[in-house]
Amino acid sequence: MDLHEAHEVMISPDKITVVYKGEPVWIEEVENNTETAQVRVLKTQKVMGVYLKELVNTKEIVGKVNH
Repeated sequence: MDLHEAHEVMISPDKITVVYKGEPVWIEEVENNTETAQVRVLKTQKVMGVYLKELVNTKEIVGKVNH
């Protein structure tokens, strides 16, 4: 995933499945300068920093974001 795509996923009104090393994650924050993201692993709720290039946008919509 690139920087533009990560921002598009974050602002989307849809919940879009993003995967990190085979695990679904939620993008919490994107750091433009380092092209990294803070993500939350949905299964464990663990929060970690990862490189955007390691994230995969499956483009699967699983619902709407509740704001």
